[in-house]
Amino acid sequence: MDFEDLMELSRDSYVSQFASFIEKQQALHEQGAPEVKFQLSDQSGLYRRLYCADYASGGEGGQIVEMTPDEEVSFDPISVSLGELEMTVQRLNWHDVTLTLEGEALPPDAFGEWFEIWFDPEDVNTDWDSKFSSHVHSLLLDGHDIHVDFGTAPVEALVELFVLIEGAGVKAATVS
Repeated sequence: MDFEDLMELSRDSYVSQFASFIEKQQALHEQGAPEVKFQLSDQSGLYRRLYCADYASGGEGGQIVEMTPDEEVSFDPISVSLGELEMTVQRLNWHDVTLTLEGEALPPDAFGEWFEIWFDPEDVNTDWDSKFSSHVHSLLLDGHDIHVDFGTAPVEALVELFVLIEGAGVKAATVS
């Protein structure tokens, strides 16, 4: 299995479980919606303080409900090259991807355009006829570590993040 197939398998596994999770939440709650975006406090640490909850129940006593996948794709670590970027991929859980960069950390503004497209804060790229948003749920920058919940975003979002990192001059990274 090549890395592209592995990314597709990881995403498809997550989105399939996510669809079942949403069906269960909708059966439990008369009011609510999947993939609801919030702006959090500065203490959240999230990029631009923005977060997309898996499900937010409405009505009195509303709450945020997050899915924890029952299944994850497992594989032996692999090495992947993208231009000058050499990556070791240890694990790939679509809802919890950590990229650890070697060398200098990237400044937060390096992620601005990518975030606008894949988190889509203003919902300008939303297909309202689609069952899910196809957006990233969160981005957290922590020095050399980049934490992403890819939510229902397509594989292209992860590929474009790798391209962004490689284009910024990063030569080595670990995906875990």
